[in-house]
Amino acid sequence: MKRNFYRNVVIVILISFFTLSIIPNVLGKTRSTYLTDFLHQTEIQSEGFKNGISQEDTISPEATTYALEILSISHDIDLQINLEDDLQEMFETDNIILYNLYFLLKSLNLLDYSIGGSLKNSTLNFMKATQQFGGGFSFSNTTSSASLSSTYFAYQIYSLLEELFPNETLHKNWILDNNNSDGGYGGNSSLSSTLLNTYYALSLLDEMNSVNELANKSQTLVYLNSFLSNDSADIKNFGGYVPDLITKITLLSSTYYCIISLSILEESFPNKDLTINWILSRQSFQDGGFADFIDGTYQLGSSVISSYYAYSTLIELNAKGRLDSQIWMVEFNYWILLIIFVFIAVIAGVGIYIWRRRRI
Repeated sequence: MKRNFYRNVVIVILISFFTLSIIPNVLGKTRSTYLTDFLHQTEIQSEGFKNGISQEDTISPEATTYALEILSISHDIDLQINLEDDLQEMFETDNIILYNLYFLLKSLNLLDYSIGGSLKNSTLNFMKATQQFGGGFSFSNTTSSASLSSTYFAYQIYSLLEELFPNETLHKNWILDNNNSDGGYGGNSSLSSTLLNTYYALSLLDEMNSVNELANKSQTLVYLNSFLSNDSADIKNFGGYVPDLITKITLLSSTYYCIISLSILEESFPNKDLTINWILSRQSFQDGGFADFIDGTYQLGSSVISSYYAYSTLIELNAKGRLDSQIWMVEFNYWILLIIFVFIAVIAGVGIYIWRRRRI
């Protein structure tokens, strides 16, 4: 009788241990699933996407583009109509922002919308008005100040409209003139270098097949690599890239800009694994998206834009497969608590049952 009692106890313990051990597998999700769940939570049905879960219901053209690009899915036709209406309103009210214009057009393109007719003509007329005689584009048709950022978005808009970029040689020479002695690029020829403007310059030259015309490629590589956080003692930032050389806080955006820029220059990545691990450490399992840390300890709420930077950088580093890995330590929730309580009750009930039978 005693032998049967011990055997039953061992069987109950083994079954309980096995069942409890697979709970994380059952409830756990891959990193990719966490991310797509987050993106769906930011969607405002038939309108677009906002930049985060906790933000007001304000559609962000940039977030909408990035969310669609990550999800790579088609939404219903109402979303296309809404985006087209936003564009028409922009032109009718003469409140045209080059930045938003690009992202609205890009979102329509991702939804397989054919951009033509009066919408295309209005866009081309606006672009002609922002082109500067000395090279480059301005952000509006009311200013003559050209910048690399405006020129970058102008080039992308012409590409979306399937139109030739006008006066390409003029604009290319203007871009090259923005090079500084440190290897970076300023927003125009009178400004100091910044990482973002260097990214815009290299991306434009890459589109124009003119990267080989860089004034000093080796110096540009030195400039870009100087943004890497290589202090192994700084665990939170080690492997990422800082936005400027006066801060130690690494960001997903600056890491994206550096990695893309270095890839354009065909630079190898000896610290590739460090950067990949740094990116993955930015995924928040409170909501599934990606977010930066501030001061190395406090993590911001996830945003669609930050998630896009993380996702795209992983693709550039051939590490998209890392998002398919399952997260073993799933976030705590009441379903887990309920299941644990149920199994404790079952174990206790079986134990009492065996004990009573033993007494009989």
